[in-house]
Amino acid sequence: SMSIIFLYIIHHIILSLGLASSLIIDIFIIVVEKTKQIRGIEKKIMSRVMSYSFISSLFIFFIQLAYVCFIFLNQEEFSFKIYLFSIITFLLSSILVFCTATQKYYQFKILKRHQEQYHHLSDSFIHHHKEFKQTSVIIFSLWLALYIAYILI
Repeated sequence: SMSIIFLYIIHHIILSLGLASSLIIDIFIIVVEKTKQIRGIEKKIMSRVMSYSFISSLFIFFIQLAYVCFIFLNQEEFSFKIYLFSIITFLLSSILVFCTATQKYYQFKILKRHQEQYHHLSDSFIHHHKEFKQTSVIIFSLWLALYIAYILI
């Protein structure tokens, strides 16, 4: 029972960290949109914060996976609501891992490379920035949904 409480606390800390990191990225996106440029220090900070977000989402994914397996193996002890809740939160965490990975290892790299090549805001940069921004909104929404789900339950 002590390990369950410990896992629960870790789970909440990771959810908070993920939510905070995605909020920081959203703030940076707003700043970048005003200046139309990502400076060196912003690149470093954003990259680090995205790493936190990605690692947090991986942790959450594995905790959710363990949770789903546990409920699946002890089906008779849990209600359909709990079963459904675990499946939904698992799916959300799966999408979250995919989105954080996409944002960090694909979209942000394109954005940086594009800026290094052109040094100004071209149509392509605007397009990639919009994609990046949309992904950030999705990531923030997923973190928030998972956080709320676990705070309420």
